[in-house]
Amino acid sequence: MLGQALAQQIANEITDVIGHNVLITDQTGIVVGSGDESRVGQFHEASVEVIRSRRTMAHSAEDVRDLVGTLPGVTVPLIIDDEVVGTVGLSGAPQEVERFGLVVKRQTEILMQEAARIGLQVTQERAGAELLREICEWHHAGGEKAQLLRRARTLGHDLNVPRRIVLVQGVSTAGEGDSEPLVRAVSKALGSERRLVALLARMVVAVALLSDETAQRCADFVREADERGLRVRVAIGSAGKGVAELNLSARDAFDALQLGPIAHPHNTIHQIDDVRLQQALAVVPIDSRTRLVHAMLAPLLADRDWPTLRSTLIAWADNAFNTTRAANQLHVHRNTLIYRLDRIAKLLDRKRDEPGLAVALYVTCVIDELGR
Repeated sequence: MLGQALAQQIANEITDVIGHNVLITDQTGIVVGSGDESRVGQFHEASVEVIRSRRTMAHSAEDVRDLVGTLPGVTVPLIIDDEVVGTVGLSGAPQEVERFGLVVKRQTEILMQEAARIGLQVTQERAGAELLREICEWHHAGGEKAQLLRRARTLGHDLNVPRRIVLVQGVSTAGEGDSEPLVRAVSKALGSERRLVALLARMVVAVALLSDETAQRCADFVREADERGLRVRVAIGSAGKGVAELNLSARDAFDALQLGPIAHPHNTIHQIDDVRLQQALAVVPIDSRTRLVHAMLAPLLADRDWPTLRSTLIAWADNAFNTTRAANQLHVHRNTLIYRLDRIAKLLDRKRDEPGLAVALYVTCVIDELGR
């Protein structure tokens, strides 16, 4: 518990405050921190009896004459969780420094406990991050599910509670970008004792959120990030519990992160349920997709207004082939939408109400969009 860096920091700070040299020893009486740094590493013999008896002891100039590495002053036991972990010594005339003894003891113990708590928290966060990375990368042919479940329970996470894996991608305007501010922002806004957070790749952070809180938490985070000038894109995977389902959620979130900006370029939050069609079509071999697009859309692809016609067909289908709703989404008059649809039918030399044509055009338009 008494690391040398921590002990030295505490000794320096208290020495500066009280104006008397403070030294800290470990359980064996070796000095691990001192306002007089030349004493670090020396044996402080007076500490041996203090550790054994668990009592504060004062030592005059005559008392320390035969004690190795000891100056006149007061030596106080440091007790954490009822265990003596070392001592703190104050150099000076005993009658002058004794009044500081209890205060210095309590302050040192508080600082040590706080450092231990922070250290434990950091250790748990790192273990949680490693666990989440392994879940995201898990494969049926790989690691044991039971082992990951045990590790999760040890860290206080019940993986049988439904969660969604969320990926947060920092959108850097300067090329490379620094992941650390993104990790801190995600951990602060979305991380807690109930959530797992991990840096998966540069500028991509994963977090496992309880399923029932995901949408609202992500919306709040994006708003707060925007207010701080941090540009992010968020992808939400499917709900799942257990290692296998959470791994699927992570894979869905990755697909949403890739496909969402293509299908909905103006959105900041992309849910996998909004791009299921794109996800299914993305696994079709590229040459098969290319043949289908050219077979269905060749006359349209050659038209200079093809991007506008494609967005028209997609909006029409996304609105259940309702021309009024589709026109509202596109911010055009309904007659303009109907004109475009009639023009598409004419270019294809097919009837607009031909059975199955609208769906086929929608699918091939989505495939063409993916090809971008």
